[in-house]
Amino acid sequence: MPTTHARISAVQSELFPKFHHVSAYEIGPISRSWLERIGDWLHGRLVRRFVRWNSESMAFLVSQLPIMFGAVAAMVRLGGFEALLKRPQSLEELAETLHVDAHSLLHILRPLAAMHFIDRDVHDIYSIGPLGREYTSQGRQPFAAWVELVDRIQVPVMSQLPDAIRAGEPLTRYVYHKTCWEVMAEHPGTCELHDLACGRWTELCVDQVARCYDFSNVKTLIDIGGGRGAFLSAMLRAAPHVTGAVYDRQETHAAAGEMFCEKGVADRAEHLVGNFFEEVPAGRDLYTIKHVLHDWDDESVRKILSNIRRAMSAHSKLLIVEGSVDHDVAPGEIVRSLFDLHQYAATWGCSRTFDEFARLCAESGLHLQRVIPTRLIDPQILECVPA
Repeated sequence: MPTTHARISAVQSELFPKFHHVSAYEIGPISRSWLERIGDWLHGRLVRRFVRWNSESMAFLVSQLPIMFGAVAAMVRLGGFEALLKRPQSLEELAETLHVDAHSLLHILRPLAAMHFIDRDVHDIYSIGPLGREYTSQGRQPFAAWVELVDRIQVPVMSQLPDAIRAGEPLTRYVYHKTCWEVMAEHPGTCELHDLACGRWTELCVDQVARCYDFSNVKTLIDIGGGRGAFLSAMLRAAPHVTGAVYDRQETHAAAGEMFCEKGVADRAEHLVGNFFEEVPAGRDLYTIKHVLHDWDDESVRKILSNIRRAMSAHSKLLIVEGSVDHDVAPGEIVRSLFDLHQYAATWGCSRTFDEFARLCAESGLHLQRVIPTRLIDPQILECVPA
């Protein structure tokens, strides 16, 4: 039996991990409050104990998760959550609003009410619940778009995941023999869903990420694969002395211009059209690439990073802004693990450890010199220099 002192030490090590030099790159301290650290620790302990004490119930619940997801996806695609957000309704009223059969609708309302996606009172009147609200236009994140995207693209092929694992290939490549971008282009509306989901998440996190980096020695920067320019706009707002550009496909050009005007940085921002697999514009002080590399396999990542390295001067730096599956460095193990599986199933890529990023950088002529943790589960900032 561990002593009281040993137990206290174990708790302290979980709450306040020691950060140090690992594999020649530095990992900085995570700036997080006592409450945040204690909350993460308690959450992890509670989850582990709940699973241990209720393994049979948890096993049953997990076995039914595809059914639960189906109910949520159906409610999203039918517009049910939005309808209940507007006003509480009876079963018959809701069925009429959604133009569906009332008896069939009841079968998805029951589990949704049990899980508090929706509420049902003693008079059988349904209203939006705390979970369901997150899948509406009032939600803090674009969960409805993610649900519909997964339902359209991933759910139909998830039964082939064991075969993909045996073959040693990402699921999308194994099933479709195409990239996720090519697959989405063949399904009307999915590219728009993806842009909505990713765009909203980007807007939620970019300001916090931009505040974590010191831009005092930067005059010019370029965001590779920066899409509509949300991250570039956040960096330019954080550093008023900097001018910058987004480098991405032609399809994002108009939306980027609108974003620059909306965020008040149009006089310091531009959108350059190009393909980062072919070349990258040269001559910038700082290069950034956010949430791009996790979409690609190692060979593709080396190609992207090598092109960036060729564009960099001896004094340029590269910021890779990505999540990581290093569970001992950042919080949110469950979320990050599931996101890693999502990347493996949906793209040709995956989430990577910091050591894997360091190896890919070294193979591309770069040196990962430090990791700058953010207050977010995803992403972290990896600062690279020419090797």
